[in-house]
Amino acid sequence: MTPEIRRAALRMAAKAAMLGAIGCSAPAPHGPATTPAPGNAAPAPTAFASCDAYLGGLATYDLDVKSRLATDDPLKKRSDVYGAFASVAERSAPRTHECCTAQLVAAGSQAKQRWACCSALDAVPAGAEPTACSPWGPPCPPAMG
Repeated sequence: MTPEIRRAALRMAAKAAMLGAIGCSAPAPHGPATTPAPGNAAPAPTAFASCDAYLGGLATYDLDVKSRLATDDPLKKRSDVYGAFASVAERSAPRTHECCTAQLVAAGSQAKQRWACCSALDAVPAGAEPTACSPWGPPCPPAMG
């Protein structure tokens, strides 16, 4: 490992520690995954509900997400999916993006619907901690060889 790489790695570790985002920690446990039942689907939350109520009313996949997504779901091709809103339409709705952005900016990696919101958004929103959607924290330095 060159001195420059070592210094860069130490700088990144210090930044992560200062942000309170210590890398390589396990993601916060989530409640049981909910799946919309055909014919018994709850009505979609209204746009007038608070963001917490709105996002809390959306069905999510938290466990074994890849196998539960439809074959034509755009998230099926992504490798960084750890949770997702079950409905593609709700996932791409402007209200979902607005609430997810607000939640990730306010709570970062401690957001209630962290993984579902990270899957719904294309990138970490401006103002949110950079590691909000990263399960492992900052990038690890290259292997010493």
